Amino acid sequence: MKRRIDKLEPYPFTSDFTVPKPTTTDAIEISPTDLALLLSDAQASGAAIARNDTLAAQAETLAATSADLKSALSGIVDLAAYLEKAALDESDRLEALDRVRRLAAVVIDQQGDLFGE
Repeated sequence: MKRRIDKLEPYPFTSDFTVPKPTTTDAIEISPTDLALLLSDAQASGAAIARNDTLAAQAETLAATSADLKSALSGIVDLAAYLEKAALDESDRLEALDRVRRLAAVVIDQQGDLFGE
């Protein structure tokens, strides 16, 4: 990339070839285009950081909700297995298993409501 020379400073030539005193300028010069690019980059970086933080928080919430849902479904499966082995009257056992299946269906079908919290 070629750099454009904006200004030239005269070299203080002396006949005794001594090193000239350095000139110090504390001013920073920046073109309006460069300033606009810096501001645009800073804004994009800030937006990306905010977006990543939001997505990380949402991912944590979804992971926790998913763990709770797995725990609830695991409990329902354990209860169904217990009821199948239980010494109950056949009609009572079938009714209890039907209720467990309906409960599991509600949990599975309505899981969108769990994520709405």
